[in-house]
Amino acid sequence: MLKLCPLGSGSKGNCIYLESGESRLLIDAGLPFLEIKRRLREIDVRLCDLTGVVITHEHTDHINGLSGFCGSGVPVFVHDYVVRIIESKFPKLDIRGIREEAFDLSGLRVKPFKIPHDAVYPLGYRFTDGKLSASVATDIGRVTESIIDNMKDSDLIVAEANHDEDMLMKGAYPYQLKQRIIGGKGHINNALSAELLTKIVTGRTKNIFLAHLSEENNLPELAFDIVAKYLSAHNIHEGSDVKIEVLKQRERGSLTVVY
Repeated sequence: MLKLCPLGSGSKGNCIYLESGESRLLIDAGLPFLEIKRRLREIDVRLCDLTGVVITHEHTDHINGLSGFCGSGVPVFVHDYVVRIIESKFPKLDIRGIREEAFDLSGLRVKPFKIPHDAVYPLGYRFTDGKLSASVATDIGRVTESIIDNMKDSDLIVAEANHDEDMLMKGAYPYQLKQRIIGGKGHINNALSAELLTKIVTGRTKNIFLAHLSEENNLPELAFDIVAKYLSAHNIHEGSDVKIEVLKQRERGSLTVVY
């Protein structure tokens, strides 16, 4: 059994709860620490229940809440190249350096994989208990074969759908910021997210979570419609074949359980 609950997703903070057997993880801790605790309580999880926190990269919206884990005894896993950066910000954390090799965490197999983003060494993750799997990749500058290979055939998928390209280009963002977002180390738009999902969703996929939506340059219904239409064109139908949920920044997503 896998349980997954997105606690928040977007530029104001990213955090996902994942549970399997004895393993209870957070993927990123970008929300304020007290907000992480509050949203965990809503699903009957306490801080002392956690067996680890895995971090995708060092940007503030993914690590902001780590301050509350200092001295907690909860290990925090980050890529080796990012260890010193995290240590300089949170010197009392129990930090464990990792690479792209898979490792076990309380019975759950964790496979990190590199993604293109403007960070030191950004990671996506695939988690498996030997039967069921979940994959998470946001802050994707472009879709790579490695991302497809590592996310394909997962039961639960969390994938970025950051912006609508027309909304972004016609919006108020400065030119340089727009170029950063659409560049190869920024964020993918709704259409690119939909194309990625058509390559990784299979008959075993039960739930898709669309993550890291821009509040300024996207609409939840727009992201949902584009992805649902792309999948339908590939004979994958929302509702009957797979459930799509669009994640929000200011409230947690659904607690989802797969067997």
